[in-house]
Order: sequence, then structure tokens, then C-alpha cells
Amino acid sequence: MTRSSTIGFALGSALVAASTAVAGVIVDSQPVVGGTMRESHLWIDPGPDGNDSDLDTACWTDFELAVPKTINHLEWWGTGTAELGFRIEVWKQDPNTIAYQPLAFFYYGGSNPPPLPTVTFDTNTFTATPGPGGLTHYSLDLATPFTLEANTPENVRWFIGVIGLSNQYSAAWKWARGTGASNKTARWIHGGGGPVFQVLGEGRALVVGDDSPPCPGDLNGDAVVDGADLGVLLGQWGSDGSADLDGNGVVDGADLGNLLGAWGGCP
Repeated sequence: MTRSSTIGFALGSALVAASTAVAGVIVDSQPVVGGTMRESHLWIDPGPDGNDSDLDTACWTDFELAVPKTINHLEWWGTGTAELGFRIEVWKQDPNTIAYQPLAFFYYGGSNPPPLPTVTFDTNTFTATPGPGGLTHYSLDLATPFTLEANTPENVRWFIGVIGLSNQYSAAWKWARGTGASNKTARWIHGGGGPVFQVLGEGRALVVGDDSPPCPGDLNGDAVVDGADLGVLLGQWGSDGSADLDGNGVVDGADLGNLLGAWGGCP
């Protein structure tokens, strides 16, 4: 059985678009127009053999959770061919190294037995709309959300991948660069001479939403607005980062006032 057939639909086809309300935002990495695009796609062999392609490649970016979160909304940006939809994967960090390395590296590298993702599903029920700079903006509400545990010393970060699927052998889908969250990408390339594993110095355009009550001043996701969040805000002062609580394009005194007004435990 091939990689493509073993990984798909770990959560089943119950993950479909729905009118789920997004309350909290865990990851808010907005697309960088003109930023480096990274291919992330798999060839789904339309023939009976289920072969892989030397052109296959996949990307994952990371995030951290201080408390468990139930994910019910995803957004991403990119361009290219993915007429069969997308594969969404969530992997743990490799616990045997301090290097930036998802367990996906062992799966796609052919380890036997292979590790399995914490979450994986294929979907074509997203909405696609024009995004900035010629990008496409994809949005998916999950009728069946999934819960991820808080990170621990054994799993210091989560990795999430968005992978375009196509029956066309030479088709490519490219994931846009993002800003406002992680500044790293883990990448696997099938290659003709064996797999290649890389860590790239930029994040990907991605929004991850959860069903927790809104708590906009909680910038580090630990369910309390405190000095740690104040530090994040001050570190982004004058920028358009995640601490731009009023959405005016710059972190300034108004955002500081909003954060101080939300000081304390989240609802």
C-alpha cells in the first residue's frame, strides 16, 4: 500500500465545511505579498499502481499551545494546482532531538514502522476566494473539530502541513510565506536520489482558529493576560503583528490600553 493511500482520512470525511463560529485565533500568520513561495503537493496516481512522484514535496510550519485547544477553523494562502483538494496534517515534534523536526520526516522518509500523524484528513470542502497579490485564500470550517493537547517537554511544538493534491503528474501547488507567527518551515522533498529534509527560515501563511471564548489580549495562548503578553506587545511595538488588537495596522498605545483593560484570566 502506498503512502498516499495509508495516510488519508485518519479523521474520516466528517470534516466538512460548516458555519462554525470562530472565537479564538491560535495562529495568525498573514500572507506576505511577493514573499518566497514553497511547493507543497502530492501526486495522486490515477492508475492502479498508486505510485509516488519524484516531484512530491510537503511543508509544515509550527505553533505552540500552553493549554489544550479545540481547532475548528483553518485558513491558508497559496497558488497553483490542487484540483483534488488538500491534505491537512498535524504532527508532533520528534522527541529524540532538540532540532526543529516533525515526526513527518520519518513517515515521508520511509521509516518502518512509520509514525502516524496526530491528525490527518483530505478535504475539498473549503472556500477559495481571491487573496492579495494574486494569491488564493482558502478557508475551512470544521464540522468535527479536533483537540490538541498543550505542549510539553516531550512534545515542545506542533507542526501543521497543508499539501495540495492532484492527479496531474507535474502539477504544483505553492504555499505562500506568512508573517506574524512562526518564522520556520520544515520541508520534505521526495527527489530522485532519495529524500531531502530541510528547515527553511520563513513561516507559512496560515490561520488556526479554535472554539474558546475571545480573549484578544492573551497573545501567547496561556489563557491569561499578564506580563508575558505585555512583553509580546512591547516586542512588536510599531509593527503590524499579532498584538495589533484594534486592527489599525500598527501596535501602539491603543493596543496597550486594550491589553491592560483585559488584564487577568480569560473568560
